[in-house]
Amino acid sequence: MSSIQTEVDGKIFIITLNRPDARNAWDQSMVDGMRQAWLDFAQSSALVCVVRGNGPCFSAGVDFKNPPDSDNGAMPNTLVPCNKPIIVATEGASMGMACSFVLMCDIVIAGSTASYAYLEARVGLYGGLMAGFPGRFLYRPGLQWMLTGDTMSAARAYEIGMVNEVVPEGDAFKRAMEIATRIAQNAPLVIQSMKSIAMQTLPKGPVEANFLQLEALSKIWNSEDRSEGLDALRERRSAQFQGK
Repeated sequence: MSSIQTEVDGKIFIITLNRPDARNAWDQSMVDGMRQAWLDFAQSSALVCVVRGNGPCFSAGVDFKNPPDSDNGAMPNTLVPCNKPIIVATEGASMGMACSFVLMCDIVIAGSTASYAYLEARVGLYGGLMAGFPGRFLYRPGLQWMLTGDTMSAARAYEIGMVNEVVPEGDAFKRAMEIATRIAQNAPLVIQSMKSIAMQTLPKGPVEANFLQLEALSKIWNSEDRSEGLDALRERRSAQFQGK
C-alpha cells in the first residue's frame, strides 16, 4: 500500500496521506511519495490540488520510530515550483512537521475538531521552516503557540489567520473540493498568475527563501564531481569532471 495516494477528479488533483495505522506520520516513503506527487501535479492538466489525510488524524508529524532523512521537497510550494493552488483539508490532529505542511499550503480548511500542535520546542528539534509564519498568520499569537508547544484549536487557528474556514467535523474534504471546483472553473492563466505574483510578494523565512539554493549546494556536495575533484587534488592530476 502506497504511503501517498494520488487521483484526478476532473480538473482536481487529490493527494491522500495514507499511513493511517501510523497516524500518517512522516517516514521516508511519505517524503519521497509526496515529492513525486508534487511533480506529477505540476506536470498534469489538473488546475487545483486538494490534500487530505486517511483516518481520524491528518498527520502526527515525523515518525520518530523511522524518521525521514530530510523533507526532500515534500513541503508544498518549496522545491517543486507550482503556480497552481494547493488546498489542504485537515481533520483531527496536525502535529510538528504536519503544521509546517499546513503552513505552506495556499488554502486551509479545518474540521471543527481539528487541532494544531507544533511540538519542536518541547522535543528539541527545529528545521526552521515554520520561522516564516509571520508572512502567513499573526505574529504574537503565532509565536506564543510555537514557543509553548500548546495545542491550538481550529477556531483559534481561524482567528489568527492560519485557517481559511472551519466547517463541521468530517466536512473539511467536502468543503475543500467545493472550493477547488469553484477555482477550477476560472481562467487557468489568471489563477496561476495570481498565485505566482502573490508568492513573489509573500514574506518568507530564511529556510523557505533559500530552499532551491540549499538543494543546489547539497547536490554539489554529494556529486561525483566533488569526489573526483578531491581525488585529483590528492593525486596531483587534472580532474575529469562529468557534471554528475
